[in-house]
This record gives sequence, structure tokens and C-alpha cells, in this order.
Amino acid sequence: MEEKSLRPRERQVVELLLQGCDNDEISKQLNMARRTVKAHFNRLFVRFGIDSGVKRVKLATLLYRR
Repeated sequence: MEEKSLRPRERQVVELLLQGCDNDEISKQLNMARRTVKAHFNRLFVRFGIDSGVKRVKLATLLYRR
């Protein structure tokens, strides 16, 4: 799989995901709307080819291993 870099805001969202935060916690910590957090995740799912299953777990696992 080719290296896919994260934008700064995406990196913040992912770091909080890896800490175990849910969308509500991420939105509060980053001072953004919950729907914006969801939009970040949806773009990451598309970019990393995650289209089924437990998407957040797959994304976290993939990015944690980097």
C-alpha cells in the first residue's frame, strides 16, 4: 500500500481516536462540530480503502502500525 500522509487536522482526529476518544470527545477537544469529525473519518475511510466492517477499528489498527 502506498504511503498516504495525513493532513494536520486529520492527524489530530486520528491521535484522539487512538487514545480511545469517541466522536463527541473528539469534537469537544478539537472545538469542531460532531458532523465535521464524522466527515474527517469518512474521508479517511475512502482514502485508505475501508468500506466495510468495523471501520474505526480498521482505521485505528492501520494507522497505529505506521
